[in-house]
Amino acid sequence: DGSDTGPGIGLEEELRGVWISYLEWEKLPKDQDGFEAAVDEMFDNVKSWGMNAVFVHVRSHSDAMYPSAYYPWSKFVSGTAGKAPGYDPLAYIIESAHDRGLQFHAWLNPYRITGYLMSWEEVPESSPAKQWRNDSDPSNDRRVLNHDGAWYYNPSSQEVRELVIYGAGEIVKNYAVDGIHFDDYFYPELNDASASRCFDLP
Repeated sequence: DGSDTGPGIGLEEELRGVWISYLEWEKLPKDQDGFEAAVDEMFDNVKSWGMNAVFVHVRSHSDAMYPSAYYPWSKFVSGTAGKAPGYDPLAYIIESAHDRGLQFHAWLNPYRITGYLMSWEEVPESSPAKQWRNDSDPSNDRRVLNHDGAWYYNPSSQEVRELVIYGAGEIVKNYAVDGIHFDDYFYPELNDASASRCFDLP
């Protein structure tokens, strides 16, 4: 019917987006004023390049770039995993995008817990991963798996799947996002014939 599918994008127009990862978040100022000014400048640039959408990391390592009922604060927001920055960066970054006619798509990595710039030691005790691994119930240990020194959620676990669903649901409920994207699953290549390529519990 020709109605808009989101800010600045009609049904006839192609989607032209920029992906903004946790590596960009890591470089953004941590104070509110500095963060907002940097985001505005970034999105001014995106708009000047002829883009009409941004795909922004809101969860990269079992964390959240917003206040979450399920995941701890991301270190890439405040500088320390589990530490609140004192404001809601996701609310502002969405507002800044929409003010410029840019669609905002929330980008999530559903299974990765550790990896580049994020170690197991940095994962807060409030993380579902550490709660499952460090409680006295061995029946839930396999919800979190280790492979070659890196940690992942186990997608065969119903509880893990529910965590992913609830985590996405709270974003849709609480924020005016134009899309949810699961990407960069960062799940390792396995080989059942080789013990060195299997998951293990250290």
